[in-house]
Amino acid sequence: MTGDIDPPSRPRVFLSHRYRSPAVNLFFWQIIRTVQPVAFRVDEGLTFTSPTRLERMIRDADGFVGIYPLPGDPQAIWDLAALKQQARYFLLELSIAARQQRPCIIFCDHRYGIVLRCPPEILVVEYDPQEIVEAEDSPLAARCTTAFTAFVHRLRVSIAARTGVRSYRRREVGLMLDPGTRVELGATLESSLENAVWQPVYTPWPPKLELSFISRLRELDWVVIPLDSALSYVVASFALGHGVPCLLLARESAEEAVDDLFQSTIGSIEPHHPRRVLSWAEPADLEKSFEDTLEVIGRQPRLIIDADQAIRYFTAAARRKEMVFLSYAHEDGSVAELFNRELSGKFQEVFDYRKNGSIRTGQNWLDELMDSLAKTAVGVLLLSPDYVASPYCLTEAQRLFQASIEGRVTLLPVRLRHLELPEFLKGVQYRRLGAGLEVDVEAVVSELIELLGEPE
Repeated sequence: MTGDIDPPSRPRVFLSHRYRSPAVNLFFWQIIRTVQPVAFRVDEGLTFTSPTRLERMIRDADGFVGIYPLPGDPQAIWDLAALKQQARYFLLELSIAARQQRPCIIFCDHRYGIVLRCPPEILVVEYDPQEIVEAEDSPLAARCTTAFTAFVHRLRVSIAARTGVRSYRRREVGLMLDPGTRVELGATLESSLENAVWQPVYTPWPPKLELSFISRLRELDWVVIPLDSALSYVVASFALGHGVPCLLLARESAEEAVDDLFQSTIGSIEPHHPRRVLSWAEPADLEKSFEDTLEVIGRQPRLIIDADQAIRYFTAAARRKEMVFLSYAHEDGSVAELFNRELSGKFQEVFDYRKNGSIRTGQNWLDELMDSLAKTAVGVLLLSPDYVASPYCLTEAQRLFQASIEGRVTLLPVRLRHLELPEFLKGVQYRRLGAGLEVDVEAVVSELIELLGEPE
């Protein structure tokens, strides 16, 4: 069926998937590409989850594909609470796709059962994980091929139906503020949007839920709605139900009422994604979180077109997202290389000054780096007499140690050779590295993974 869809010959499909299941993702990718070449767009999960960003990505896609495996033993029995925990991001993305009315197909582990119950228009292929084999005569591959062929037909019809339909105005953001909130927040929101190259547009207030309002709503790229009145709750529910990407704002004093809104309108899934609603007490409190969210909303998704890109992406996505700072003296470079290799196989980003550029020039460089570390970042210190003799290394160690005290960094000191520890590290538990370097390095990194626990 290659080239069967026209236009476009390679439809744009949003891919919803579990990052840490590369073999399963590649299995279904290979089936999909034999039926119809697609351009997958994915949320790489490198920042916090922004439902507003996901809504924009799914709205801009021609269709939606979900690959939903379960980790671990394929014969394990899962209870309902554990299944809901595993499926929470899948449910968020799938519910958005349903509201956007995009053609959808999902391939899900049959053990999800009622947790991933979908409306009838969504094609669901349940599979036993023991069926995932590379055999040419795989019954699962045959079932998936048949189902995806039907999905491609739906995709073709949907694309044809939407061809020529007037679209929204890209980068035009609606501000749905009552007069009092406009006075209080308007200037802050306008300035932040304009600095991030979005065009703020005020919509009339109070709105009337009639044809002219619906038309105006759908002309906007996305909307900002402060939840500050009963009418704003109605408008937010209306916009979400119509598939309009929304960012909601709420005063801290109204958080309980906001939770009630979600429970009564879109269920219990989205309240657990904190960036759906930005809470604030004062306009100054809101500005930073709003700007951080704008940066994420504006991030370009990853595009996957060919098999090489798919293999690289699925392999890399399986690695952990925490940034690792590898701190060591240049005299210990050979040991650091072993750590870098092992860490890079488990984490997506490992900072090593020899590979990222010299950190010995510019006194403010380390300050800037430390300010950008995520709360779940990891500091690995390779301690030796040369390390403690270096003022640069000690500066790195002190800053990482302070960040660990504040709960922003997980610290892993490793003693390479006998030495007198600096005073501030004497109370910190460290690991020793023995003579069997490669084995010991692998064991230390495995211990670190266990210390960090299961990623989100």
